Amino acid sequence: MVSLIEEIEVETSKLVEEFIATLDLSYNTVISYAGILKRYVCYLNEHKINHPKEADLVKYKNNYLKKKVRSATVQKYVVVLRKFYRWCYRHGYYGDISQGLTGEKIVPTFKREALTIETVKKLLHKAKLRAKKSLNNFRDYVIIRLIIVTGLRTIEVSRANVEDLGKLNGIDVLYIQGKGHDDKDSYVKLPKDLRDLIDEYIRKRNTEDEALFSNHGPHSVNSHIDSKTISLNVKNLLRAIGVDSIKYTAHSLRHTCATLALKNGCSIQEVQMLLRHKSLTTTTIYAHNIEREDNNAEFVVDRLLNKKR
Repeated sequence: MVSLIEEIEVETSKLVEEFIATLDLSYNTVISYAGILKRYVCYLNEHKINHPKEADLVKYKNNYLKKKVRSATVQKYVVVLRKFYRWCYRHGYYGDISQGLTGEKIVPTFKREALTIETVKKLLHKAKLRAKKSLNNFRDYVIIRLIIVTGLRTIEVSRANVEDLGKLNGIDVLYIQGKGHDDKDSYVKLPKDLRDLIDEYIRKRNTEDEALFSNHGPHSVNSHIDSKTISLNVKNLLRAIGVDSIKYTAHSLRHTCATLALKNGCSIQEVQMLLRHKSLTTTTIYAHNIEREDNNAEFVVDRLLNKKR
């Protein structure tokens, strides 16, 4: 006799597998959908929910997901679950129990803060001094400079190959595989001093490595530096200049790029293109942060309270 738990696993898991097989999406998106639905099946299994109803789905969102993940992640789960159950409905497996599942309001917050221009210069100075000591240190200096100027993510730096360097209308560029993309269908522009620095690094390492930025050591031949190593090296350099807070990481360099661009005349649309945000709303958060930084309303009120009659 099949137990209740086994019945849950067989029925829902098979539906999930069939649904995933029908998705005409990028590889990374399919993997993401599969992970979300696998975790949902585990939840049903743990709570012995054999045939989920609308109330079960709402409870899963409000009593389980919202206690464990950020609002943006909850919204992603909502989107995937809606698609799954609408697919189930079209194929006659279930009624559409996702009708009562409302979207989650995404709270736009940054995990990481941007650095001031003074701190950026201090960081680059420290990295440049260390660059004289070893090839690894020189590589780290180039990477930091690259992220600050172009706003690349660490994973995009990690994926880059030498062959991705090129020219477009006479301008040096680096073609990149962006977040959620399978191809290198975007690019960032490289000012001459930055391109020269990258070329110097490639000459110094003197290898045929395809990776733009490599691991250097006896057991690291022809391997891309991974994003975790980049993050760790940036964090160590930040600590070396006295910046030791969870607010400041390698990803802060991307925020710094956006903030400096906006503060120095670039439009929100230009920064959106630079960072490759799908939604302008995401980029607008940077502008709001800058406006709040320059807003001294508290001091205005305080001066009024202390003003002598």
